[in-house]
Amino acid sequence: MSTSSLPVSETARVIRFPHSKDYLRRISVDDSEGLYDVYRLEPRVLDWPASEIPDDVNPRSHDEECLKSKVARDIEQTLRESPEDFWLANRGGFVLVEKVRFDPEKSVVTLIITDTDIHGMADGATTNAVISKLQKELHQKDDPGLRKALELARVNLDVVVGITDRERIAKLVQGRNRSRAVKEWTLADFKGEFDWIKKVIDRDHGPFKDRIGWEENSGNPVSVLDLISMMLLFHPIYDDPSDRRRMAPTAAYSSKGINDRRLTDPKMAPGFRQLEPVLEDIIRLHDHVYSAFEPTYERYNKEVNKTGAKLARRKGVENKRFSLPLTGNQTEYKVDKGLLFPLLASLRALLNFENGKASWRVDPVGFFDDYGPDLMGTLIDQYELCNKNPQTTGKKKANYTALHNQARLKLGEKLSQPY
Repeated sequence: MSTSSLPVSETARVIRFPHSKDYLRRISVDDSEGLYDVYRLEPRVLDWPASEIPDDVNPRSHDEECLKSKVARDIEQTLRESPEDFWLANRGGFVLVEKVRFDPEKSVVTLIITDTDIHGMADGATTNAVISKLQKELHQKDDPGLRKALELARVNLDVVVGITDRERIAKLVQGRNRSRAVKEWTLADFKGEFDWIKKVIDRDHGPFKDRIGWEENSGNPVSVLDLISMMLLFHPIYDDPSDRRRMAPTAAYSSKGINDRRLTDPKMAPGFRQLEPVLEDIIRLHDHVYSAFEPTYERYNKEVNKTGAKLARRKGVENKRFSLPLTGNQTEYKVDKGLLFPLLASLRALLNFENGKASWRVDPVGFFDDYGPDLMGTLIDQYELCNKNPQTTGKKKANYTALHNQARLKLGEKLSQPY
């Protein structure tokens, strides 16, 4: 099988590798742009000459730095641990060449590359780099286990011949390289890691049923990562005096994108499970504090700080009326989480953790209605110390600690009052 009988240029790059005829297909396409062939190849990873394929045509960098990425580590893990599934788990590569030849008697494929500006690995170069790394490792040290894995694994390759228009190639390469990996939290949902939360939230006739998005592209305005961030604010580990590094839940604000990992972290998972009895309360409390933020601030201005600025003048607050998606609570202001989260996290002081289950020492909504202006005063003091920057406010541990201490103080006052 060959696309052409024309002689090969002396400067061409000739790449040969073993390939069974049972794993080779060709499709000829004749469209408005011209005639070209697409070869579907599935060589063994052991046989694919990864280091010989140029990737100049690929817009991304695929030097040794790319091997440090999580994507590269995941590819390597699949090759080592599940090589028979590699051709299913990995989309492989998209290669542009001048010619393809197949010798059925020797079972050898030959790729001809004449111009590296338009030929080479247009997509899948990270996969190619990982394969090259493992092949070099095998060459340096003949590991029987690694050899067996590379013999079992096959790599998918779409090899295209006949496209020479540089503008068209640029569009194809750009389009192929816009694809994104599946979000980790979508995979976590697939593996059932959110099932215990789903059982609470999506139970029949539950107030928040079908309102949380469990995977990307769900269409829900609130994702499971948002929910985990709320839960993180109340996690008992932040009250553990033996772990001083975790004394403030700043990760709820600054690291939402990876909070699904915390949910299954061996140190964090038990604490999340303790929150199950108050999970829906946390959602309600979040929305109550949000919708009450403006009237609580006005009470603070009236009762405590009579010369304070109007809320709308504060950075991180926008005068915008809308309904909160989970409870439907109405709010007149959009509030940055950098201001909201330290305030909400202070109410962790109201939780009691006994027998592996969380419970409220007092009604949290009533407590906030009573002591909200005092907590707001502490928040504004910390906000001022952060140069009125809501992002800094949400990331600084001292702000969470100051508010939590204030909530504990007010809780002590409340509990000491005679009935």
